[in-house]
Amino acid sequence: MGMRGIWKALAAAALFLVALEASAAGVFIVSRGGVEAYDEAKAGFLQMAYSLNLPSLNPRSVDLTGGDGDRALLEGLKAQNPQLVFAVGSYAARKVREALPDVWIVYTMVYYPEAEGLLKDPKMVGVGCLGPTKSLAALAKAFGLKGKSLVVLHGQAVAPAVPALIARLNDDGFEAEGRSVPDAGALAGILAEVKDRAKMILLLPDPLTANEDALRFIISTCIENRVAPLALSEGLVASGALCAAFVPPEAAGNEAARVAQGILGGAAFPSDKPVQPGAAAAANKKTAEALRLKVPANQRIEVVYE
Repeated sequence: MGMRGIWKALAAAALFLVALEASAAGVFIVSRGGVEAYDEAKAGFLQMAYSLNLPSLNPRSVDLTGGDGDRALLEGLKAQNPQLVFAVGSYAARKVREALPDVWIVYTMVYYPEAEGLLKDPKMVGVGCLGPTKSLAALAKAFGLKGKSLVVLHGQAVAPAVPALIARLNDDGFEAEGRSVPDAGALAGILAEVKDRAKMILLLPDPLTANEDALRFIISTCIENRVAPLALSEGLVASGALCAAFVPPEAAGNEAARVAQGILGGAAFPSDKPVQPGAAAAANKKTAEALRLKVPANQRIEVVYE
């Protein structure tokens, strides 16, 4: 091979390496800015990513605002040809998929991926951020709650996610049913109906419980009728639910980094159900006392609200 041939071969190799780098430019983080739990999930992701030596990690997060400027931010991300994106929150997950239809996405802090339509995408893997129902069942048993009847009280916006949740609850020993609440004005009638047949009510983080007046009414009605309000998120225990199995955002981020490493290494993960991280437990001492219960000493409970 003459010198001209050698230079052509070297140029072709250089172009190949540039193309290869452009086609797989690494792992990026996209989130909606200004949300404390999202920042905690990102910190957990970075902590585990560094521990695992996750390849080609870009530690700078693309922080979306929900405004017109997001389009430019996503176009900038697209120009960098990411191999995988860690998306925090449903807004980030949706927007990344719109901008990059073929990239791998690992997402978390999406409570109801069924309602968001994310479970149908074969290149999106979710990491759960609601507590596991099995852990909730163990917690209810530790509190000495009698009976298995449980009503999942929820707003209509999250209705698509409820059947799968009820199936998991029943698999883990509850006798669960769902009850949709169209608006806060319907609460009194619905609670009057379910309080006599349910020993427990499961509250979900949704628009219904985001209404502070509605949430206070639910909690007070439960206490008056000796019905235990349970949850799958820590915030609802802080607001008065008796107890919850929950996923700390940092733990969700840790698990997302493990999933990302697996995907980059060729491992397969189910897209039709979230990967479940480890859970923690929370309890509300005042609510326990109002229900004439005690926070169990023989159960590990990481967070106790006084």
